[in-house]
Amino acid sequence: METSWWVLAATAALPAAAVWCVDRWRHGRQRAALMAHLDKTERARQFAVQQALQARKQVEKLQKELSEHRRAASQSTAQREKTRQLQAALDAAPEPAVVPEDTAAPAPPTHGFADTLPM
Repeated sequence: METSWWVLAATAALPAAAVWCVDRWRHGRQRAALMAHLDKTERARQFAVQQALQARKQVEKLQKELSEHRRAASQSTAQREKTRQLQAALDAAPEPAVVPEDTAAPAPPTHGFADTLPM
């Protein structure tokens, strides 16, 4: 009778050990798959953070360029307005009077030398 208990205990322990080994193997595979998924997710998160930082830098750079272009455009607009005002002022100014030639500066001497005698 004594051997039958040992045989019964061994017979019960053998399948239990087999189930334990199969479960350990299966859970190990699941754990490895979950760890791989976690690693992949972490890398994707890191990549997203990197892309977000790069996008922020690009937005900042584009905003600076846009403000420079706006400033240049406003300066050129101001310059065009100033030019338009000056042109309007020139158009509104009276024409200069024409000076007759007889009151103009005396003609230079015909011999080409300056007159040095006192008058």
